[in-house]
Amino acid sequence: MRRYIAFISILISSWSALGAETNSPTFALTGDVTLTSHYVENGLSQSDKSPALQGSFWFNFGPQFRLGLWGSNTNYPGSDDHFNLRGMAEIKVAFSQTSHMAVSYQQSQFYNGGEHNGNILGLHVGFMTDYRISYESMSNWEATEARSARVGFGRTFNVFSTWKWDNEIGYNDPKALNFNPYFDAKTAIGTKWSVIYFEGALTGTSESSQFDGAGDFFFILSAKTDL
Repeated sequence: MRRYIAFISILISSWSALGAETNSPTFALTGDVTLTSHYVENGLSQSDKSPALQGSFWFNFGPQFRLGLWGSNTNYPGSDDHFNLRGMAEIKVAFSQTSHMAVSYQQSQFYNGGEHNGNILGLHVGFMTDYRISYESMSNWEATEARSARVGFGRTFNVFSTWKWDNEIGYNDPKALNFNPYFDAKTAIGTKWSVIYFEGALTGTSESSQFDGAGDFFFILSAKTDL
């Protein structure tokens, strides 16, 4: 925990040194709602192949800092964790119009069981507009009470004029017994029609056999709209 506090303190200092805006912050509330045919996170099923309704709400304290909530129904075989609510905080540092860095913290609570409760510390870097690198540290990976770290790399392409092709691959290193490190991958293509963004995605993992079906290849359809 001390290293996380020190890490965040360094980022805040860097943010100030880079010349964060001194004007009064512009407060704004933003959010979105997503309906997906299957909730999959980092290649692993969180809804046991059933649909999920998800929503996020952010209160923005200007362009650098925001606080928010995110929620989704979940379904795990043999578990009473049927709803996930996350409290989120994010500090963002813009280096240029096409590059930025963000450090985030999520406190993840599950109802009604709580076996999956934990926190997620993340570092996200975007550059050249379409590229991104991320690092996440999870305190209770897949309800094992063991830590896991994930490094991800992604890129988004503009195709067919109004369509976006998004790709990401991640390397996961869980510290839980009987689980090997593995890769997860996702490729998705989507477009916006009116106020709704429609997307089709394919996900999978390199070690699906150790997840009892939760890390298989899945095809997912989703629809998302901003609030």
